[in-house]
Amino acid sequence: MIGVGIDIVENERVRKALSPAFLRHVLSKEEIARSKEYTEKRMVEFVSGRFACKEAIIKALSGYDSPVMSELNIINNETGKPEIKYKNYRLLISISHERNYSCAMAILEGVENG
Repeated sequence: MIGVGIDIVENERVRKALSPAFLRHVLSKEEIARSKEYTEKRMVEFVSGRFACKEAIIKALSGYDSPVMSELNIINNETGKPEIKYKNYRLLISISHERNYSCAMAILEGVENG
């Protein structure tokens, strides 16, 4: 492990900030399309979780890279686990939700050669 990041977000703050400009700032194009499939409550949770996770990733990459949130595309694998592929970095991520908060953690395991 060469980097770690953690973040927590109050879901209500994200709900109040929701706008097309905010979504373009936080989410990738793929994530924006996916978010439109959700009810408002689930969309707020989705955006809050992605926001927290991207903040955690940026912290974990500190000193190595400086991505903007919208260039980070978090997907869910076939079991629903969130995953991120960004450049040649090996990153592990986790997102969790509670009634009022979303939190996330990112671990930078290393950098692939190439």
